[in-house]
Amino acid sequence: MLTEKRIRDAKPGPKPAFLWDGQVKGFGLRVFPTGHKAFVLKYRDAAGRTKLATLARASEISLADARERAARELVKMRDGETDPLQRRQEARNAPTVADLCARFLTDYAPGRIERGRLTERTLREYRLQIDKYVLPALGRSKVAAVTRGDVESMVAGLPGTTRNRVLALASRLFTLAEHWEIRPQHSNPARGIERAREEPRDRTLSASELAGLSSALTERAERCPASVAAIRFAAVTGLRIGEILAIRWEHVDFETGRLTMPETKTGRRVHDLPAPALAVLAGLPRWNACPWVFTGSGTAAVTYRTVRQHFAEAARAAGLDDVRLHDLRRTVMTSAAAAGVGTHVLRDLLGHKTTAMADRYVRAVGNPVRDAREQVGATMAAMMDGGEAKVVPLRR
Repeated sequence: MLTEKRIRDAKPGPKPAFLWDGQVKGFGLRVFPTGHKAFVLKYRDAAGRTKLATLARASEISLADARERAARELVKMRDGETDPLQRRQEARNAPTVADLCARFLTDYAPGRIERGRLTERTLREYRLQIDKYVLPALGRSKVAAVTRGDVESMVAGLPGTTRNRVLALASRLFTLAEHWEIRPQHSNPARGIERAREEPRDRTLSASELAGLSSALTERAERCPASVAAIRFAAVTGLRIGEILAIRWEHVDFETGRLTMPETKTGRRVHDLPAPALAVLAGLPRWNACPWVFTGSGTAAVTYRTVRQHFAEAARAAGLDDVRLHDLRRTVMTSAAAAGVGTHVLRDLLGHKTTAMADRYVRAVGNPVRDAREQVGATMAAMMDGGEAKVVPLRR
């Protein structure tokens, strides 16, 4: 039987030698010619083949622990589990996070796009996040071995919005890993990690700012007509710039003044265009065989990046600070709310499924709340001064 003394006294020879244990069948010590010693387990697999698995180096584990590990392995094999070498091979071949990302981008995402559940632009954002954040931090890690601490380290130091987007993507990836059975169920390491607080952006453009921006756009109309037209169209419709750049001539009906958008974030939508928007479209050239409305080359639609760049140039020329392209949409909706447009109509103008975002615009205008505060404050002040409280009906 193996003892600590026999292990210490075992001398290397010209060939590997074995000292077998008498307590656990197949358990023993392998002594290499180099002097290294390792605990091993000799067994037969399910096919009846004799195999030899190394359990641990003798310097890394005690004899008692090694003997217990060998006994556990034998019990597992008797219960029908795979043998140690097979499990080790499976672990080596287990998919990495890089493999998971590749399957997500090449197999999963295209199907979602085909079913209308994912847009090309969102997929591009996923690719960017994967290449910039996920792969450098976790790419070589086995999917099943990634811990919550690994994910937290990946997003540590990222700005609030970026942190939240990367965490959302990581959570989606590991949920799919569970669904594809390459990670245990209910083990998503991104679940429960605290998200950063995002302050909603409320920047809108005043009338004078819009006038200045319009003047700057006019100066650039000849150099970048497609971008300028897209920006003006966004300013009078409140549509998302991505929706605008996807417009084809076949989607526009000048007779009814309607725009049919087959693919948006909320599905197919029909939008009634105001006269200024129709005027923008009527002033655009029609390139031969080009289906895109907003195109600078006649072969493809102008890109979001190009339009954003031209908008930034015009905003700087107009002396506007902290203005983004999406602020035009916010300005349109805030103006509509100030004019008394109800939340359900605003919801349809926004192209949302619920009224939650429309409620934000109505609250941002805040006229009823402001009036109520003024009236209540005046009443309380009058009572504190010893006068009579005057009841004034609030505007509905």
